[in-house]
Amino acid sequence: MPKPRFIYQVMIRCAPEADAEFNKWYNEVHMPLVMKGGMMKGATRYRVTDAVKTDAVKYMTVCEFEDRATFEKWLASDVLAVAKADREKQMAGKAVEWTGRAFYEPIAQFGK
Repeated sequence: MPKPRFIYQVMIRCAPEADAEFNKWYNEVHMPLVMKGGMMKGATRYRVTDAVKTDAVKYMTVCEFEDRATFEKWLASDVLAVAKADREKQMAGKAVEWTGRAFYEPIAQFGK
């Protein structure tokens, strides 16, 4: 069974009129920027569906790190500083809101 990774979760609310521009920037610019340097092992973006009634935000990104120390190194890195500066420049005044962030550590693993 592979060792579970540490997870950084980001929730994003985006107005419909900003959706196309936001997704293009997020996929083509932002994610390549935050993944530079190899500290982040992988990331998956999710979009909420209509399978169940929910008030959840539309987008969630789950980023994987090998361990807490690597995540903390990434938080203090120039890689993240550049990505944040670009986010401020590109998304300023747009109807996009980062609504929640959380860092999770593995506590149990099942079924793999």
